[in-house]
Amino acid sequence: MVLEPNGGKWLKVGGMGKREILLLLAGVGIFAVTLWRQNQLQQWEHDPTRKVVAIRALAPRFTLADHNRNIVKLERMLGRHHVVLVFFDAELGVDQDPRTKALIENFEAINRAGFEIIAVGTATPYANEEAEKRLGFDLPFPVLTDIDMNDPAPSPAHRKYGLLDLQSGTPTTGLFLIERDGTLPVVTQGTPIAVKDEEAALKTLAEGKWPGLK
Repeated sequence: MVLEPNGGKWLKVGGMGKREILLLLAGVGIFAVTLWRQNQLQQWEHDPTRKVVAIRALAPRFTLADHNRNIVKLERMLGRHHVVLVFFDAELGVDQDPRTKALIENFEAINRAGFEIIAVGTATPYANEEAEKRLGFDLPFPVLTDIDMNDPAPSPAHRKYGLLDLQSGTPTTGLFLIERDGTLPVVTQGTPIAVKDEEAALKTLAEGKWPGLK
């Protein structure tokens, strides 16, 4: 089926007009782009390092309340410090989650190095206060509850960092390293990439060193 010009107009050939041809071509184009994106995602899943080196983006911002009911804005730390952003297991509590527990134990060395720490979880401020009581001393860094009064969606920070199962609404844990310039590695679609070897990264931080990219 072909379109042939006739005095500046297009004639139907083979039962299809110009509009139908354009719609068909648009559909083919969308299908091709979809296949390409799926292929890119599959390649990243098999070899995530292919995306880490080349692609960086500004860390997604959020504004949440901490365990003392103070409002904390991530953007106020960006561009000034290296930021360790940890999403902890609310069921274990900030005092027992292995990530936050290691950061609490090694806070002095991390703080001396000039690194900021922010912990985010779905635990309520009351639950975080109870964890603080169990520790027997003040939490040394902000522990935020992932509820944004201006965002009706559940766990907005988890969602922005790719740590929320959108079907079940279940949040997961993760560790992110935000550079002084406010950036971190992301996949093609812009979702931040969590640290894969958390144990090694936490050990490096405990030594007062910035893990950087691996």
